[in-house]
Amino acid sequence: MKKLFLDIRKHPMSYVITSVISLAVGFLFFCIFYFWLGQSSLVGALNGTGVAGAVLIAVFGLAWLSRNGAFDTISYGFNQMFASMFNKEANRYNDMVEYKEEKNKKREVSGLYYFAFLFVGILYLFAFAGLEIYFHVLY
Repeated sequence: MKKLFLDIRKHPMSYVITSVISLAVGFLFFCIFYFWLGQSSLVGALNGTGVAGAVLIAVFGLAWLSRNGAFDTISYGFNQMFASMFNKEANRYNDMVEYKEEKNKKREVSGLYYFAFLFVGILYLFAFAGLEIYFHVLY
């Protein structure tokens, strides 16, 4: 967590931009459920905020898994496949170990911008909880 706060202090605009993007993605999912599916009511607002929060937290989870190397084997396989199909020269990486070492070096210097999706997703879930409480008090 300390690394995250240091990274936020170092690159605040990157986190602001990522937060705005995640707010827009969440608002898009909210609008899909509220307006386009014909649920322009409190139930549509509940569905929209709940789905938006869940989608944003799922995006965070996939980004976190990717950052920790869960998809390295798949990406190495695609990298080797396309390198052998389109580039007749020697492949860029000798083996999977070399590929992972290079990816880990890149991960050490890259930011933790995907945490903005988690924070905004939690905000949407708080909004969902507030609407849910309001819904039960109202009805």
